Amino acid sequence: MKAHLKPLSMFTEETDSEYELFPEDEFDENMANRGWLKREKLETLEGREIRRVFYALPGEAWRIDAMLAVNDLYEEFLPGRRPDFERLIGHLLGYDRADVEKYISWVETRS
Repeated sequence: MKAHLKPLSMFTEETDSEYELFPEDEFDENMANRGWLKREKLETLEGREIRRVFYALPGEAWRIDAMLAVNDLYEEFLPGRRPDFERLIGHLLGYDRADVEKYISWVETRS
């Protein structure tokens, strides 16, 4: 996101985690200095309370709402991975199609 190559970042962590799973302070500093939008959502997923944190570049806030909708739909199909949803998520995060397909292939080898 710093280089404006990715329009959206998404982080998910359990609310009771004792570890810092992403550099939130660094992202918040960039939010303040570069005009990024930040949004957080608390929810319960598979019996655990989680916190989703999103950062979007200016003009890309629509991606947060789209990602929340995709995540809500994805949860209805748990357990398991869904390549169609993974493609949507990759697109919303701004990943190259080839990289998303590599990721999907990697996930399928682990199943």
